[in-house]
Amino acid sequence: MKKIIAASLLTVLSSATMAGELVPACVEYFKQADQFIASTPEATPAKPKYDAFKKQTTELPSADQETACKQGSELLRQAIATKPAN
Repeated sequence: MKKIIAASLLTVLSSATMAGELVPACVEYFKQADQFIASTPEATPAKPKYDAFKKQTTELPSADQETACKQGSELLRQAIATKPAN
């Protein structure tokens, strides 16, 4: 389940359409996702895809960034909730 959520988290955004900066929702999402990936060994193999995903996000229109990062944040919350405490 954790791997499925982590994989879903990394594939929320799929296409790039225009260049721009990250909206605040994405800045916060990526901050939290970076922390999650760093603290979750199961997510390490997906890191290269995640890094590419982060780069592509800046190319999305702001409205699409907002929507996608909010969806990603929800998936991240679910992943964190199912992660066993260390």
